[in-house]
Amino acid sequence: MRLKPDNILYHELIGLNVRIKDSVNPCLIGLSGKIIDETKNLVIIQQDASIKKISKIGTKFVFRNPKCNESWNEILVDGSLLLGRPEDRVKKMTLKKG
Repeated sequence: MRLKPDNILYHELIGLNVRIKDSVNPCLIGLSGKIIDETKNLVIIQQDASIKKISKIGTKFVFRNPKCNESWNEILVDGSLLLGRPEDRVKKMTLKKG
């Protein structure tokens, strides 16, 4: 599935580049890296040699699609919309198409 702004909530996030736009933890703002895993409540980001576990609640993420040259290359998403098991989120998109 091709990443687009209208399907980001149902897309596989692992492998995407991400930056923290806003967070209840001000120390996280500006942190960026590649998503290497996610759970029901966390996004796990690799930043150089370190790994950061970021709560989805209270965080706004900017996802970047390196393969995209279109104007919507960066997509802002409220982390609370990503809550839930990743496989269930991806299944929802498959059911919508079927």
